[in-house]
Amino acid sequence: MRRRRWSVLLFALILIVISGCGDKNSGNHGDNNMALEPIQVQLQVNPTEIQAGEKIRFEALVTHQGKPVDDAKEVMFEIWKDGDSEDDHSKITVKGAGEGKYVLEKSFKAPGSYHVISHVTARDQHSMPSAEFVVKE
Repeated sequence: MRRRRWSVLLFALILIVISGCGDKNSGNHGDNNMALEPIQVQLQVNPTEIQAGEKIRFEALVTHQGKPVDDAKEVMFEIWKDGDSEDDHSKITVKGAGEGKYVLEKSFKAPGSYHVISHVTARDQHSMPSAEFVVKE
C-alpha cells in the first residue's frame, strides 16, 4: 500500500516537473512582443532623376514600434548601374544622422538607370528596401 502511494506521489511530481519545463516563450509576455515587431525602413531617393555630375540623396529612415532607431548595427547602401556585374556594385556604409535617419549624398558621372538597396541591420533584424533612379547626360 505504501509503495503504491509513493508511486503515485512520484508520478505526480514528475508531471509537475515536466509541465514546468514547457516553452516559456509561448505566452510572449512583456518585452518579447516588442522584439517580434519588425523594424521599418523607408528608403527615399531625392531626386529620382539627376543630370550627370549632380548629387543625389539617399536616406533610410529606420523605426521600430514607431520610434526612431539611432543605434542600428549596420546601414549600407548598395548601388549599381543596369548591366553591371555584382563585382561592380558599390557598397557604402553610413553612420546615423539622428532621428533614425541614415543619409548618403553622392554624384554619378555615367548616365543610365541605377538601383539602390539599403541594407539595414537593427534590433537583431535585417531589412532591404530598394529603389531606382536615373542619371541623364
